[in-house]
Amino acid sequence: MTMRHKFTSAAAIAGVGMMAFTLHACGGKPAPAEEAADGTKAATDTSGAQAMRITHVELRDLSDEVLAAGRLVVREEAAVGSELPGYRVAAVYVDEGDWVKQGQAMAKLDDALLQAQIAQAEATLATQKANVEFKVSQLQRAESLQLEGAFSKELLEQRRMEAASAEASLGASQAAVNEMKIRQSRMVLRAPVAGVVLQRTLRPGDISSVGVTPYFRIAREGLIELDAEMPDAALAHVKIGDTVNVMLGTGEHITGKVRFISPRVDVNTNLGRARIELPYDVDLRPGSFAEARFNASSPGVLAVPASAVRYEAGGASVMLVDDANTVRQTPVKLGQRSGDFVQLIDGPPAGSRVLATGSAFTLDGDVIKPTEDVPGQAAAAGDE
Repeated sequence: MTMRHKFTSAAAIAGVGMMAFTLHACGGKPAPAEEAADGTKAATDTSGAQAMRITHVELRDLSDEVLAAGRLVVREEAAVGSELPGYRVAAVYVDEGDWVKQGQAMAKLDDALLQAQIAQAEATLATQKANVEFKVSQLQRAESLQLEGAFSKELLEQRRMEAASAEASLGASQAAVNEMKIRQSRMVLRAPVAGVVLQRTLRPGDISSVGVTPYFRIAREGLIELDAEMPDAALAHVKIGDTVNVMLGTGEHITGKVRFISPRVDVNTNLGRARIELPYDVDLRPGSFAEARFNASSPGVLAVPASAVRYEAGGASVMLVDDANTVRQTPVKLGQRSGDFVQLIDGPPAGSRVLATGSAFTLDGDVIKPTEDVPGQAAAAGDE
């Protein structure tokens, strides 16, 4: 090697050593191994973490519209039939759709045969009365003679038995007449309540019979209700006396009121029932389809934006952000939804920080750089 080459190599080695000394003396950034050795600093430093918007669990008044459907039904129905078989129908006075008053005559059975039977029974009754008077007078005469010693005790007992038998026969005849007169009063079929005639199955000339099918069906006071079905979760927000907007099959809207809420839920359909009282209207027809809209409200409940809820096979959850900005997946139980917010029946307490959006792209244990959400921002993100 020549002298020139030796001088150049020595100068290069000296320059590299001088550069290293200068960087160390000026406090340059330590090697990656030195930074990783400081465990606390690596855990809390979010300079390289992803920026994520957060929101808070808060108490809100939620209100929503619950939709239910069902059929119009009669609130209370009265049946009219006959207890007297074998009589011909003489006349029918009302038809379906007619309004009847309580006690009003609806039909009449032919009572000509019954009238003859009553006349015969009354004649027998008169004969029995005369016989009783005669037997009683005989008994009184026998008692007088027995006191004078002119009548035996055995004959007196016989007179007493004859008088008692005559009185018993008189009572039986009187009972027969009373029974026939009761039947006569029931030859006219009367309305047990006031209301609208829903069904008529009786015609003039028919023979009356005692059966399970009534001759007339009456809607008491003409009152019609909506028998609405809805999920049990929605039924929990409905209360007796609530005002309900009902849309009929014709498109007409009327206002009703919740009168009754069923205490049970169908185990197969998970649906409950509510009866909605409707004002009297001649155009309301039982069996028609109608829809009801309930305004359900829940004051002061825990709620989060719907966009903050994460749905997986195991159920709903939110991504909770702790004080160290570490994300923890927390299961929740959801309730009523109103607009862009959903109720938390079971979940973090009010004031807890949760991810507003993007929870599906964040893993449990990730460290984020939180940015506060602004009202309406989470909703807008959820719509995108």
